[in-house]
This record gives sequence, structure tokens and C-alpha cells, in this order.
Amino acid sequence: MAASLAAAALAAPSQAASLRVVVVPGLEPGDLAALAERGAVGLLVPDAGPETSAGRARAALERGAVRNSLLGEISGDEPLIEVETANAVPQGRAIVLALPRGERQPNDRRYAIAVLGGGYRGLLASPSTRIPGLVSIVDVAPTSLGRGEALGSTASADPLAALRELDERIEANRDAKLVVLLLSLALIVALAVFLPSAVLPAFALVLLANLALGAAASTAVWVDALGVILAAGAGILLSRAGALVQGLLQVGVLAAYLVATVLDERWVALSPLGPTQNARFYGLSNLLATWLLVPALAGAVLLGRKLGAWAFCTVAALAVVLVGGSSFGADGGGAVVLLVSFVVLAALHYGFDRRLAVGAAVVLGALAVALVAGGSSHVTDALSDGPAGLVEDLWRRARLSFERATGGPVALLVFGGVAALAAAALRERRPLLLALLAAIGVSLLVNDSPNDVVLGGLAGYLVLSSAPGLARPATGRAGRATRERRARTAPVSGS
Repeated sequence: MAASLAAAALAAPSQAASLRVVVVPGLEPGDLAALAERGAVGLLVPDAGPETSAGRARAALERGAVRNSLLGEISGDEPLIEVETANAVPQGRAIVLALPRGERQPNDRRYAIAVLGGGYRGLLASPSTRIPGLVSIVDVAPTSLGRGEALGSTASADPLAALRELDERIEANRDAKLVVLLLSLALIVALAVFLPSAVLPAFALVLLANLALGAAASTAVWVDALGVILAAGAGILLSRAGALVQGLLQVGVLAAYLVATVLDERWVALSPLGPTQNARFYGLSNLLATWLLVPALAGAVLLGRKLGAWAFCTVAALAVVLVGGSSFGADGGGAVVLLVSFVVLAALHYGFDRRLAVGAAVVLGALAVALVAGGSSHVTDALSDGPAGLVEDLWRRARLSFERATGGPVALLVFGGVAALAAAALRERRPLLLALLAAIGVSLLVNDSPNDVVLGGLAGYLVLSSAPGLARPATGRAGRATRERRARTAPVSGS
């Protein structure tokens, strides 16, 4: 039922074909009050990436496509629509909007947009953003042409108030992200050093706090900071909890994020550690996907020890569906990363046997169902063009990752972090930590935010390596094989 209602809200009215597209340079969000009587209104994100300009936004508008500003200008594709410019809002049915003016500038402002007539009312609903009232510039061309993936609309008692609140939340999250991230890392490091038994539950509760702040629509940095501090402090209270309770807490984090994406995707999308809202809008950010490796792997290990291999496979399936499912995290790269981490962990911990094969089939089946049943997303879009399109998407991600990794002072963080993780991998022998390090290595190849991946990987390694009794040497068949191999190669001492 929820999926049907969502599809109905996103479906463009049937009268929406062949709408004029008119740029009104002086149109401001405050001017949408009058236009709300004639149609549906929203806030337009004019580009992808950290920068934009008048020329880039106009090219994206005409072509119905964006190119991250780190990768250069939009070129090649022919315009799909004609765009008019007027000093005033025209009469009749039309899409009216404002665009950036001038040369290169930060892509951190949202512009007024309205679809007038054609049955549109309330807030614009975008299949690209999944956030009521927030529109990507790629939505305009298909709406003008009446094609699939066009804008729809959803009812709102006060569209202007809803847009003001949305804009405030996006601005607040942009300001709070660095504060929440650095504060969380500082608290985790302090607990790892002074109270290691609290570091694992504290990390889980910080992730829950981020979700709660998104659900509460917090717009105050001090509230976000206080929430993180209280969450880390609560972790101390759970420091003496048993392995079963700790495992259930880790799985509870995964379940909470899964439920949140079903109930209201804004809870994750507009959380302090959520997507940037200028290139990615819904689902999990690379930072969140990397941090969720910790409860996924720790939960699988802890419950696997208590309840057996079936619990391990169940946690793995839950995590992969959360991260990769089209209606949930919608992070294809993150799903690949999780699959690699669980295969490595299972192989080193249990060995390659029938249980591993059955478990892998269950996890892959759950992911396939989540992809097919979830509709269109970043993941299905990447897969829809076949192998050639997938290779092109991976190449674009690699280029974007390189640009971000080498852009200014962040290069020191990225390359220094990679060196530290590589050094850890060379000396590490514990399956849990080897699985995490393998996941981080793959993530650096398939995702496009190396700074988030490296920072998240370092934090995850610290948490999993510090928690007492969590990361142990291999046991079972894999562990016996390792011990026997070491025994055969060990020098024989004299009698």
C-alpha cells in the first residue's frame, strides 16, 4: 500500500505534456506564494557537485542531465527542450524557475520553481530526490516533454512553510555535518583509549542519534552536538552488557535505518551525516554506508557466536538489503562492499563449505528481491544500461574519486589514511578486521567519496579492534587449517 501511494504521488498528471519552460531571473522562493494558487511549487537544485554557474545550469536544464562539476563541463548531448527567458511569470500552463547567475559559484543554494496548471497542486514531488518540495534540474526536461520520470505533486496544507522548513534543514545539516563528524570521532577515540568496553555500544548509539536527529528535523547545531554526546555517554551504561545484548544492539541499528527509509526517507536523507543534497539526495551517504559496516560485521559475529551460522547469514542479508535495496539505502557500491566483507569474514571464520554457499545464496537472493521490488534508484539506473553502462558508471566514479582525493588539503587525509589502513592490513590476522579492511579497499574502488570512506574506515577499524573480545583469531575449519599450516612451517626446536 505504501509503495502504491508513493507511486501515485510521484506520477505526473496526465495533462502535463508539452509544458513551456520559462526562466524568470528575478524569481525568488518568496514569490512562490502567489504561484502556489496556480500549481505546485518547490526548490530547485541547479547542478551536481560543489560548484555551478549560469552556463552549467542552463546546459543541464536543456539536456535533462547533470555532470558533477569536478568532472568538467556538460557537453556532447543535444538539447532536449527549448528554454525561454522572461522578466515575469507567464500566463497559462508552464514550468517557471530561476537559475544561478554569473560565473563559477558554490552549488549551495536552491532556486524557486513552479509547475503551473496541468493538475499540479501543493509541493512538487521528484523521483530524483524523493524529498517533497526538492527538485533536481534533471526533472524539468522530462516534465516538459511529458515523459517518464516526470515531476509529480503531493498535497500540502502550507507549501511555502514546508519549503522554508526544508531549506532551513538542508542549510542546518550542511553546517552541522563537520561538527557532528568530528565530535563523534573525538568521543569514539576517547572511549577506545580510556574505556574500550564502551566503544562498540557508543558507536552504535551515535548512529542511532544521527537517525533520531534526522527524524526530529533538528536545525540547531548545538542540539545535534548534544545528541551525539548523550548517545556516546549512554554507550558507557551498556559497556558491561553481554554479547547477546551487544549483538542485538548492533542489529537494531540496521533495523532502525531500514524502517526509517520505509516510513520517511527524509529521516536519513536530512540527517546530519546524510547525503549532501547537491549531488546525492536520498538513501545512504558514503560516510553512513561505511560506518554501518561496523554494526553489520559486529552484529553478525556476536549473534553468530551465540545463535549459529544462520544468525550470521540473517544479519548479512539484512545489512545488504538496507544498503543496496532500491527503496532503502540505494547504494550499489555499498552493497558490493558489504558482500565482499561478509564473504571474507565467512571464509576466514567458517571456511569455504556448504553453509557459506547457502548463506551467500540467501544474501544475494535478498538483495535481488530488494532491487526488483524497490523500483528505480541509483542502483537500478546503473544496472539498466548493461555491462557497458556499468563500466562507464564505475569509470566515472573512479575519476570523481581521484578528483576528490587530490583536491587540496583533503589529499593528506586520504593518502595518509590509506597508508595507515594498508599498514594495518599487512600485520592483521583477525578475520573480522581483515573483512573490514577488504571492504574499505573495495569501497575506495567502487565509491566516489574517498575522504568519507577513509575516515569511516579508520573509525571502524578503531572500534572493532578496541572492543574487548570481539575480534578473535579464526576458529572452526578455517582456523584449524591456519593453525595446521603454521605448525607445518614452524621451525622444529632442538631436544
